Amino acid sequence: MRKSLLAIITCVVLTGCGSLNPPVIVVESPPVVEPPPTAEPVWYPEPVVQWTNLNLRGNGRYQVGDQSYSTWRQIDYYVAEGEASWRDERFDERLALSGMPFENDALTVAHRYLPIPSFLRVTNLANGEQTIVRVTDRGPFRSSALIDVSRATAKRLGFGDVVTRPVRIELVSKPSEKYVLETNYVYGRDAAVSLVSQLVELNLGHLRTMIIPHQYENRYRVKIGDFASLDDANHVANWLSTNLQIESSLLRE
Repeated sequence: MRKSLLAIITCVVLTGCGSLNPPVIVVESPPVVEPPPTAEPVWYPEPVVQWTNLNLRGNGRYQVGDQSYSTWRQIDYYVAEGEASWRDERFDERLALSGMPFENDALTVAHRYLPIPSFLRVTNLANGEQTIVRVTDRGPFRSSALIDVSRATAKRLGFGDVVTRPVRIELVSKPSEKYVLETNYVYGRDAAVSLVSQLVELNLGHLRTMIIPHQYENRYRVKIGDFASLDDANHVANWLSTNLQIESSLLRE
């Protein structure tokens, strides 16, 4: 009798346990945060990659506030990923640590340790856009970003209204080709000067223009360069042809 009663109690307990619904745990997924939209890239000419002596200023040891830094002297390979922040109009023509004005309207960047000058390929990981830039200054110092980019670099990479973007940077050590454009002759110096002023509509960045007179006649060519790539040279040549109906010749320096 005692064994039967124990069996009944055990059966009731097990049946009761089986009838209880297990608690339902609802785990809410974190909201999906879409990255800010990128912008349409704006063309700027890439700098010519070339071997040059290191600047006397801006290399070696330097100090910002209470923090001391030592720049890298010899480096053949460098790849890194991180954030890039871009410099607004407060940096227009501000002197860089190299002693030269920071060119906010050219493809330039600041890095804490790379030699000045160095050349980097910067890729915007948000849209895949990339370009070659020149290291001309030190920084950033007010954030943990990897590099500070100029306004032109931010536009070229399609940053849009966002202050920082994820980027990959790669050291470029192989010298690039150099190209120049020479326009067909225009008649009269005033026409040549007018042509140069109209070129300002383009983002010429580091490119220089030169008016070349004919030896005997009152006609002139305009020379534009140096271009680091055929794509950049063709961009300007097509612009001249489409907007000003002026043809030009591509020369390798």
